[in-house]
Amino acid sequence: ISKFGLKKLCLAFSCLLFCTASSSAKLHMSRPIQLLVIDEAAQLKECESAIPLQLPGLQHAILIGDEKQLPAMIQSKFASEADLGRSLFERLVFLGHKKQLLNMQYRMHPSISIFPNREFYGMKILDAPSVRVRSHERKFLPEKMYGPYSFINVAYGREQFGQGYSSKNVVEVSVVAEIVSKLY
Repeated sequence: ISKFGLKKLCLAFSCLLFCTASSSAKLHMSRPIQLLVIDEAAQLKECESAIPLQLPGLQHAILIGDEKQLPAMIQSKFASEADLGRSLFERLVFLGHKKQLLNMQYRMHPSISIFPNREFYGMKILDAPSVRVRSHERKFLPEKMYGPYSFINVAYGREQFGQGYSSKNVVEVSVVAEIVSKLY
């Protein structure tokens, strides 16, 4: 059996398929898909979400995301001004469609989670018991300044722009490298 044949066979007998929105275009020729789940839906531009939403046989779509976190990325100033960077998730929230807030966070130390909770979520997010226990408070470096979070002023760092859109700050890089070297 060829690689293409094997791929086709796997798709034909799969219960679950995982792919990016753009690669879902390849699924238009496969069997009908009834349920679509789009993760990180708030980061997916509205026009990009049209690709999987046109899959044959689609009956239900679940969008999972958070419009208060990372937005859909757009580089064109013109497209940004025309609101083409908006996600379908963001549009549906704006139009008043019902959404469900997942109100338990399992990642951040409570002293870190308090800021986004207060500033963006109206104190509706709870810290899971696993992040409230003392064992969750890891100390990687002995100095007092290295708690759950630290702010380090790198006074003489300057951003330099090279080719493309990326910038770099070699002074900040050396400070981070020094901190990381103390971890090992």
